[in-house]
Amino acid sequence: MSKLPVILITGFLGAGKTTFLNELLSYLDSQDKSVALLINEFGRANIDRELVDHDAGTIYEVNQGSIFCVCTRDQFIKALDDITNHSPAFDVAVIESTGIANTRDIGEYLSMAPLAGRIDIKQNFCLVDAANFHKVFETLPAVRTQVEEASVCVINKTDLAESEYISTLENKLHSLNKDAGIIRTTFGKVDFSTVLDLTGSWTTRTQIDTAPPEGISSVTMNADGLFSTGKLRAFLNRNSEILLRAKGFVNTPDGPLLVEWVGDRFFTKPADSFHRPESQLVLIGYKLNIKEMNAAFKICRI
Repeated sequence: MSKLPVILITGFLGAGKTTFLNELLSYLDSQDKSVALLINEFGRANIDRELVDHDAGTIYEVNQGSIFCVCTRDQFIKALDDITNHSPAFDVAVIESTGIANTRDIGEYLSMAPLAGRIDIKQNFCLVDAANFHKVFETLPAVRTQVEEASVCVINKTDLAESEYISTLENKLHSLNKDAGIIRTTFGKVDFSTVLDLTGSWTTRTQIDTAPPEGISSVTMNADGLFSTGKLRAFLNRNSEILLRAKGFVNTPDGPLLVEWVGDRFFTKPADSFHRPESQLVLIGYKLNIKEMNAAFKICRI
């Protein structure tokens, strides 16, 4: 049995992994590749699944932990086993890891039954947020590890940073990983015809993780009714000291919106495909109080 080629997408929260993922899926589709997609979310709800342009029947999920942590080992192995057993066989699998994943050696998992000899990770694309990398690099070890383990670093959102800073960032990335290719882009757009390489093989140099990131937790909040985007922005800004990321769908008087918050930036855009009576927002941050966050979220209703 030939090994299944796998493309890994890493990068910190809000760096643009899902946008990059959709670009990659579009390219693979243009090449007539059948693709299995494994999406990894740290929280209970998988918001990214709603945002991916891919056949729902070929999407697999690992939630409530990083795929590089033993806390989700059984989920991860089961998902990959299902993917490799799929008939007809997939041409390639793509794994999007959670933004706080500490890219660790999953070789141990891949050498275990039932996966031994069946999977080969070809490339690890690490998305780097040009506007916010410097804010998290010094305090979150996972950010350093993601860069150190990448085969290609994709500096995304270059339109939000000064050219001089981006040059400094490139030097920083090169100092951390001299072997990785470095690409500048906006909105996750790259020329995959020249960047994607399914002939090599990627391995990591670090040890397997044994626990979730210390102090970081996730809260998934649901509420009915209509929400004020102004109140939501104020709520997230008030908690900016402890929040790393917010993402979800909310119902408003103007229709359903995708809401995102990262690096003190608040974004919304129409989510016409979201047709649920309850709004849902996922928060990731430091030692979040579930009761307090839920109460504050509901106050944002009109």
